[in-house]
Amino acid sequence: MNVHRVPGDSYNGLFLTQLSQPHIVVNQEVWDRIFANLPKEYFIPDLRIINLMMNA
Repeated sequence: MNVHRVPGDSYNGLFLTQLSQPHIVVNQEVWDRIFANLPKEYFIPDLRIINLMMNA
């Protein structure tokens, strides 16, 4: 099995806090699938969950 690894920074746009960590590499096929199936306005962590936690 040939796994194509890419810098994790390629997917920083999914995260609310976009910290560069060039030493982290991820499986491109897995992360492309995750990215393709998330709503356009989705971020990690999910803002709805943060709001629920803040208001609990």
